[in-house]
Amino acid sequence: MASLLFAFLHLLALALVVRLTLPPRAVPANPYALACDTLLGRLLRAVRPALPLPDKLLCVVLLALDLSACAALLTKLGGPELPLGGFAVATYPARGFLGWLGLEALRFAGFYLAILTGGLLLRLWHLGRALPGYTGDLLRLAGNPFTRLPLGWQAAGVAALSLAYVGVALLFADKVEYPVAALMAELSRSLPGAASFAPGLFDFSSYAAPLRVILLAGLTVVDVIGNLSYYVFLLLLMLLLATLLGSRPMAFFLNDAVRLLTGPIPPLRLGPLDFAPVVALFALSLIETALGVLLLALMRGVAGVV
Repeated sequence: MASLLFAFLHLLALALVVRLTLPPRAVPANPYALACDTLLGRLLRAVRPALPLPDKLLCVVLLALDLSACAALLTKLGGPELPLGGFAVATYPARGFLGWLGLEALRFAGFYLAILTGGLLLRLWHLGRALPGYTGDLLRLAGNPFTRLPLGWQAAGVAALSLAYVGVALLFADKVEYPVAALMAELSRSLPGAASFAPGLFDFSSYAAPLRVILLAGLTVVDVIGNLSYYVFLLLLMLLLATLLGSRPMAFFLNDAVRLLTGPIPPLRLGPLDFAPVVALFALSLIETALGVLLLALMRGVAGVV
């Protein structure tokens, strides 16, 4: 229940951030974005009698209240764990409400960074072309104004933001654990050629702090690629369910999203079945593995592990 509440509050915060980046009285042409903008407009009109502020300033106040609500929820939960790149788990001590508010701002920054990273990776997956369909346009709008930058500047921005996010997260963490790394180290001992793995290869805590930040920032990007593969699989299941239930609007949306995630792979139909998403899953898995191997080489080379 808490996870669903956090997801709703983060989506509301994202809608407020997007509203702040748009020109005044801008009306999105995208039907999905228009529906979100309409709901947000009703919220602004509902609170304006109590907070008679200009539109932009009211969005800033609501954003602060939204993050404050998340911080208040954190105080009830007794403290969160912040995953970093799917490899590290950082925990934070109780530091009062302002401390939780700062941590919540960091958690939302990670959520926003994942959206920016996903948008950039999809642009690269589509060979630099604009993302297709209403879903692609919605993702571009969610990353506005970042997504308006040239592709090279977007890549530099994602790299800089990933380094900053991981660096700040590690700086204020009370404790950092690497459960996946420990699991990989355990598995490596039972695999062929395990002798080639030095004992400290997966011990992130033994690396210098700058190298640790760089590795975890890279793993954050790799983690987003893994999530894209997961979303293709999940959307296919939802599309099958929507088709069986005869829900045409939902099926249209899911088809649009699947087409976005399959990237440049053309439809590969055999009767009523399209195997392009299956090929996309395989291709994304290969890309994720290749990037993981490059990061492993960096761990072995730069860290001096032979």
